[in-house]
Amino acid sequence: MKPTILIAALFLTITMIGCSKTYDVEAVKAKIGTVEQTVTTINSGTVEAKLQSELAFGAVGRVSKIHLQVGSIVEKNQIIAEIENSDLRAMYNEARRAHDRDRELFKSGLISSSALDSSTRVLTVARTNLDKTLILAPFKGMITALDLKIGEFYQNQAQSTSRPKVQIIDLNFRIIKGEIDEIDLPRVKLDQIARIKIPAFKNQIFKAKVSNVVPFISTAKDQDRTSEIELEIIRNETDPLIPVGASADVEIVVSTKDSALSLPTQMVLGVGNEKFVYAIIDNVLTKTPIVIGVRNYDKTEIISGLTEGMMVAKLPDGARAEDKVKVNPKEKNGTN
Repeated sequence: MKPTILIAALFLTITMIGCSKTYDVEAVKAKIGTVEQTVTTINSGTVEAKLQSELAFGAVGRVSKIHLQVGSIVEKNQIIAEIENSDLRAMYNEARRAHDRDRELFKSGLISSSALDSSTRVLTVARTNLDKTLILAPFKGMITALDLKIGEFYQNQAQSTSRPKVQIIDLNFRIIKGEIDEIDLPRVKLDQIARIKIPAFKNQIFKAKVSNVVPFISTAKDQDRTSEIELEIIRNETDPLIPVGASADVEIVVSTKDSALSLPTQMVLGVGNEKFVYAIIDNVLTKTPIVIGVRNYDKTEIISGLTEGMMVAKLPDGARAEDKVKVNPKEKNGTN
């Protein structure tokens, strides 16, 4: 046998052996179900309190009393701290007693309404001056910052640090602020439902709704033009209170399609409008063009190209279209 004929025969044999290889594949069935179109923030959002206030004295003076500490739960109008105010408190108490006396005299017709009005103004001024020496809680909440020391001289105008002296947050509501890509801005609307994963709670999923969409595209980053959104967490009584400052992964449901043929998104290949899958037809990998609809990270709607029940394979290393395959038994009933 001539060398060239021998080489050709050997090549043909190798080719036939290679073509006869059967690959084990992972596969799933195209199924009918619900598919959601979602939008995610470009990075993790941040949990914030809906009500959050930085508090300060309205006057200068030496800190005389600190009634609470960081982490304390306070009621509305509860005193958190005071600067020296014994003289102002005495003046207020005297003005209050005088006002109470004048009110009784007015009821008896012994003084005029103008005299009572004058007494009321004196009491109001005394109360205002005293209140400037107090830090009061504006709502029920928790103290998250309290950078005061007994005996230190407080002078608000001289504060140069960005850290608040006193900060309080509410206990009832949590919001999340994040950024979405500019191309997603038209699809995000108020009151759309979202799923929130909080890493601090082992990725427990919380329900939220879109409460604000800022119709402005930031150009601060040339490569990432974004718009800011805000979501309000819908908290059940049994849900834990999420700590302010925690990171949150946001997935907003912008549309839902029921009774849609779908596949796991990882099975869909291609770029742009040229999408395809590797369907298994007669135990052979078949590159099959498809048209897709709504999609998210988990599922993709298949508008055309497949029918319900068709098996689609994850392409194994070394395999290609027209190769023979065998579906692992545990994958034959795989779910989406």
